[in-house]
Amino acid sequence: MALVEVPGRIGMNEALIAHQGRGNIDALVLRALVRKLVAKGLLSEDDVRALLFDVAKRMNEVGSEQTDPEARNMVNEDLAPAFLGPW
Repeated sequence: MALVEVPGRIGMNEALIAHQGRGNIDALVLRALVRKLVAKGLLSEDDVRALLFDVAKRMNEVGSEQTDPEARNMVNEDLAPAFLGPW
């Protein structure tokens, strides 16, 4: 499942929605849960971004882990908007 927008690949939102089986509902529930935790002050946006960065850093897109700049770009452009953006 691709999570970055690369020519010829799908982006984070499309990947979440296209996930097999319950992927669509799982993605919606996960995003709603994260947003609820942020709204209640149990997680800060910085906490969410740090978690997303850890995940992005470990993603293996081309045979190795992402570099820090690549992971930050993935968080800023794809992951954070999906989890912290508007409903």
